[in-house]
Amino acid sequence: MTTKAKIIDGKSIANDIQNEVAEQITNLKLTPGLGVILVGNDPASELYVSLKQKAANKVGINFCLYKFDEDAKESEILETINWLNKDDEIHAILVQLPLPKHLDEDVIIQAINSKKDVDGFHPQNIKAYLNNEPTIAPGLSMGIIQLITSTGENLKDKTALIIAKSEEFTKPLEHTLSAFGVQSQSIQPNDPTLRDVMPTFDIIITAIGKPKWIMADFIKEKAILIDVGTTKLNNETVGDVDFESCKLKASWITPVPGGVGPMTVAMLLKNTVALARQPIEQA
Repeated sequence: MTTKAKIIDGKSIANDIQNEVAEQITNLKLTPGLGVILVGNDPASELYVSLKQKAANKVGINFCLYKFDEDAKESEILETINWLNKDDEIHAILVQLPLPKHLDEDVIIQAINSKKDVDGFHPQNIKAYLNNEPTIAPGLSMGIIQLITSTGENLKDKTALIIAKSEEFTKPLEHTLSAFGVQSQSIQPNDPTLRDVMPTFDIIITAIGKPKWIMADFIKEKAILIDVGTTKLNNETVGDVDFESCKLKASWITPVPGGVGPMTVAMLLKNTVALARQPIEQA
């Protein structure tokens, strides 16, 4: 008899975090301010920003959106970031990625004051995190580990494969996993050995944006699947994992939507409050 995988309900876990954040805000003596920069009219980015805005409003965060045209000059965006860096009522800054190709993501992310870098993407914050120094934890990495730990599985000596292009994503995630006893390695989506190595890992974390690419025969029996990828396919949002086939072989699986997405939003809210509290705690 085939056993179906258990669903990791990111929406429910994220809801619990949002309730905690709302409670923390009621005890603060200020309103946390989040400045968000959105460039262009990419439908997915607009959707993500609207979901973040709705969640921020719900918990009591002052969400300030700065929208730029697709052809906006880099200097315009840098000027706004510089202004937000100096604004005492803005405690956290987010640049919605990806940016249009003519803009340099690295230059723009590095322009954010590292003490207001809510995603934890600033090189200074990544370096501090990897060196176990006090800093803002990368929200996506922390969201993913919370999804994995919610399974209740013993993670010590488990192995994880992270399939992704960006080192800004993979390196902090590897570090987070190792803190929980998970041995991990990262691999590029176009690596010719990918198909061969995938079935040897206990946990697969995929973030490549290739719809339903990972089939049941690519994975280990009773693997844990964390699907970060999101793609529109025939008016439906799907992940990198072929959910219907893999749920018959995996032990745990995140749905798309309703898995990693809500956790990303919840961790954004949590980090915004953490950044707002820093000046109070240091006073």
